[in-house]
Amino acid sequence: MAWTSLLASDGCSRRRRSSRSHVCRLSPCCRIGASPTWLRIARQQRLPLSLMAFQNPRTGRGAAFLVVRSRHASVLYVAPASISPTSIEAYFGAIGRVDVDFVPSGRSRTERSICGGTPVSVDSGRYEGSIDFEGEEGYSEVHADSARGEAKMALSVLCAGRPSWEGTGSGLPGARLIARHRGDRRFEFRAMKNGPDRPARFTASISENRGELEILRSVEIAAAPGSFDFDVPSGVARVSPPRPFAGEATYQRGSGKSASWQGNLSVDFPGRADLRLTGSDTRASLVRAAVAGS
Repeated sequence: MAWTSLLASDGCSRRRRSSRSHVCRLSPCCRIGASPTWLRIARQQRLPLSLMAFQNPRTGRGAAFLVVRSRHASVLYVAPASISPTSIEAYFGAIGRVDVDFVPSGRSRTERSICGGTPVSVDSGRYEGSIDFEGEEGYSEVHADSARGEAKMALSVLCAGRPSWEGTGSGLPGARLIARHRGDRRFEFRAMKNGPDRPARFTASISENRGELEILRSVEIAAAPGSFDFDVPSGVARVSPPRPFAGEATYQRGSGKSASWQGNLSVDFPGRADLRLTGSDTRASLVRAAVAGS
């Protein structure tokens, strides 16, 4: 099996195929002795679309992971895929399809991971076929039929990220509030703060299933200290995060393990806007906590 990579740059050139289509000219393809395949395309508004596909060497089954990112949000789509050392075919239902084959050029170039290591010689050929994606609610759209690849992103997948840790306990100065819903809206909302006068960080995610297609949407944003007020001993907290959130919510610890989580707090996920994050069917908790390395 081979690891092939296509990666778009912010400045990729485009030509119009129709009133709504474009083709990204991406830079070089990577083939190394591993198993996944990576594809990344930048749309006109610079909202990148990425694809990584894996094949189980024992079962032969493949899976494609399609990611669309913006500064504060991302969406992951996971679907079955047919993969060979030089091709990728994946169907994402009404959202889109990727069907490309690698066409070698016979010319090589050298690429290196962002974390260093031994340079890798790669073929500078192209992928040709079709890449079509239309995000729900029109949040992103890509139509491409040709791309060159770049090894750097594929090589850098194995680089470790920044170390981080999160702890809870009575002696810590900050607080963590979590609200979860496990019914038809399988979402999780988190508010984190390392102290009363420290900046707050908010995250939210929701998972969905549409037949064989799995979807995970997430957002993350930092905010001013006043957007998350808490008093852990008293069991009260209030959050009012900025966009893509809207509204506010209050937490009140009750007797035993009960707690109320009320308000008009909502979030706009890419492809799923105005999702309510409060209600009697949502379970919330508040504890002392601290996080480092984020």
